[in-house]
Amino acid sequence: MKVETQKLPKSEVKLIIELDEEQTGKYMDEAAKQISEVVKVSGFRPGHVPMDIVKQHVGVEAIEDRMLDLAIPRSYGEAVIKEKVQAISRPKIEIIGRNPLKYEAVVAVYPEVSVAGYEKISIKKNEIKMEEKDVDEVLDNIRKNRAKYNEVERPAKMGDKVEVSFEGYDEGGALLESTKSKNHPVVLGEGSLVPGFEEELVGMKAGEEKKFKVTFPKDYFHKPFQGKNVEFKAEMLKVFDMDMPEMTPEFIEQIAGAPMSLDEVRKNISENVRAEKVHQEKDRMENAFLEELIGHTKVELPESLIDEEIDGMIEEFKNDLEGRGITLDKYLETTKKEIKDMRDDRRKEAEKRLNLRFGLQKIFELEKIEVTEADLIHEIEHIKELYPPNERYKLDKEYKEGSYLKKRLENKLKIDKVFEKYLGK
Repeated sequence: MKVETQKLPKSEVKLIIELDEEQTGKYMDEAAKQISEVVKVSGFRPGHVPMDIVKQHVGVEAIEDRMLDLAIPRSYGEAVIKEKVQAISRPKIEIIGRNPLKYEAVVAVYPEVSVAGYEKISIKKNEIKMEEKDVDEVLDNIRKNRAKYNEVERPAKMGDKVEVSFEGYDEGGALLESTKSKNHPVVLGEGSLVPGFEEELVGMKAGEEKKFKVTFPKDYFHKPFQGKNVEFKAEMLKVFDMDMPEMTPEFIEQIAGAPMSLDEVRKNISENVRAEKVHQEKDRMENAFLEELIGHTKVELPESLIDEEIDGMIEEFKNDLEGRGITLDKYLETTKKEIKDMRDDRRKEAEKRLNLRFGLQKIFELEKIEVTEADLIHEIEHIKELYPPNERYKLDKEYKEGSYLKKRLENKLKIDKVFEKYLGK
């Protein structure tokens, strides 16, 4: 087998792989034998049909196709080892000749990565401040969650719970299906709907209809609606007055699970809110560090690797849609998009993810960061504590040696060690 290696731009390598006639012939024989085992030919037992008869029965092209399925993976694997190519993506194969077999394989290789100056990254820690209003807000939410609602005939006001049906139209008057909802419950003032919408419902009584325009924010999460002007038609169905419970000893015992004073409740809430703020600050610092690291990372990303990352992102999006009962085709139809548009939209994020991944791997290498088996076992045992006792045995299988979950956990623990060193945790 002959192998010629050519270095390409953007961290890719082209392997030109050529088998001689004898090697190709052996693969052809193996392909014909496999086909003969499933093809029924009168007068012959399965697996014992001569090659000439197999050719006559299924055609040479079918045998060659099977030969390619056998020869390419094996010969490519041998070529990568022989040429010491650090392949990190699936190869793109182009057949040059079938007999003897000759083909090109373009594959992404591990790129040169620089993270110069990363050790100077400094993220300032914000002071954690606790205020009485933080505790008040939690108590108000607890009371709201246990509030009773009484239907009223008066006009709706902020703080009321209402039930409304609505639908939106674009500037051309076409109905926008994704803005349509029936019997939609909302508490006015909580901001669960697009900004400006809830304010328009204030003053409406049950049975009234109203048309109004809303401009979606420029940073709206659904890109097709960013900055879009939509005219809504809304019908108020019901208005409910919110009757929140008072912080009586009986109510406190109900929410706390035991007799407790209001001061004790406030103290517990304060401790929980502080812990949450500490967690949020930790997340903020870690995300800020990673953003800074991307700026220090220099790497020539292979196109094929970017494509694979985008494939994964679209698959994630597709699964998320299906979880909400929406097909990808329906989404594309509604948003008037094509797959190419989705890929273009995700390219920058894919490049960002890859830059970060390579940057972290380079730090692991430079800092000689390692995770021991004891570290992994300890973390897995901690994860098990979050599961019911009768479910914990399943994690042993899921985190077995070489599994995706165990590799991901190892990577997480390495990142935690980087944060511990550079963020002082």
